[in-house]
Amino acid sequence: MVVVREVVIPSGEKRWIVLTNQIEPVIPIMKYIKYLDSLGKAPNTLKSYCYHLKLYWEFLLSHDKSFKEVDLNLLANFIGWLRMPQQKGKVKYLYGEKAKRSEQSINIIVNCVINFYDYLMRLDGFEKDLKTKVMKEIKVSKRSYKSFLNHISDKQLQTMNVLKVKEPRRKIKTVTEEQSTQIQKACKNIRDQLIIRIMYEGGLRASEVINLWIEDFNINDHSILVRKSKTVAGENRKVYVSTETMNIFQDYIIDYHADEVDTNFVFFNLSGKNKGKPIQYWTIQSLIRRIGKKTGIDFSAHMLRHTCATNLHKHGMDASSIQKFLGHAHVQTTMQMYVHPSDETIRKHWEIAMKKQTGGLYDN
Repeated sequence: MVVVREVVIPSGEKRWIVLTNQIEPVIPIMKYIKYLDSLGKAPNTLKSYCYHLKLYWEFLLSHDKSFKEVDLNLLANFIGWLRMPQQKGKVKYLYGEKAKRSEQSINIIVNCVINFYDYLMRLDGFEKDLKTKVMKEIKVSKRSYKSFLNHISDKQLQTMNVLKVKEPRRKIKTVTEEQSTQIQKACKNIRDQLIIRIMYEGGLRASEVINLWIEDFNINDHSILVRKSKTVAGENRKVYVSTETMNIFQDYIIDYHADEVDTNFVFFNLSGKNKGKPIQYWTIQSLIRRIGKKTGIDFSAHMLRHTCATNLHKHGMDASSIQKFLGHAHVQTTMQMYVHPSDETIRKHWEIAMKKQTGGLYDN
């Protein structure tokens, strides 16, 4: 039996160890975890890696294998075991039976195991260069989209993990107008309400919201300048919000940016030991979790951004304008990943198209 136990180190911080038979540390794993800890990896990362490698050790023990016997076939069997864990013998699949873990989770766990072996090879002279064996070179276009002459254009080599499980394209959900109203009503103060409205109407990322300055807001034309973004295309773009949102912004500045608050950041902590300091990413995450728990609506900051793009497209804004509004480098990113028309919208557009096709004869 393999278990993960939590321990507290002299500094008071939490760490985790992997044990067999409840008492014996798994030395190779703990060497790797200590190495990652020395690199300054976050405690949650160390915890996740312990649990990933714990699963791998359970697999090895259930198949009477040593970690030194690793090869591509063993890792392929491990992937099957992650889908349908079996204590003994071969993995059996039943038609229609749902896998225990998602493709994304499997890829994360297997990648952890591969990096574990790469560490062993570089440190202890482990004979098998597993990481090189699971990677192959493929030719890919330098562009993120296919051009007209893509088949004759210059291509560059890129490495690909042959053991990576194909992940289904995740369907991004959007927030309905009714849900948006519920979310805003659930905000406990005007600051939280302003944060939600800016992401919902302006399509800003959470990281862009926390970096907003007071002078980025233009009351005259209801615009917000996004100075700082995760992408070059997203920097120094202008977005627009409703009159109501801009009025809330003015009320917020008057009520909260008092003389004792010395910051030009719009959003800062209202209480606690960090009172008056700019909010961090986790502040918005905590806000959304709190609202989600209160309303029963499962949403994220990025879902509000997707909703903004979908609403703009629904009400007639062209793709290139939405691209600039969201700060994307390519319009393909906007249309393929951020615009999610509802069934009702698709039906409406289909009916319009049918009427045009039949010269007005079509009538639902």
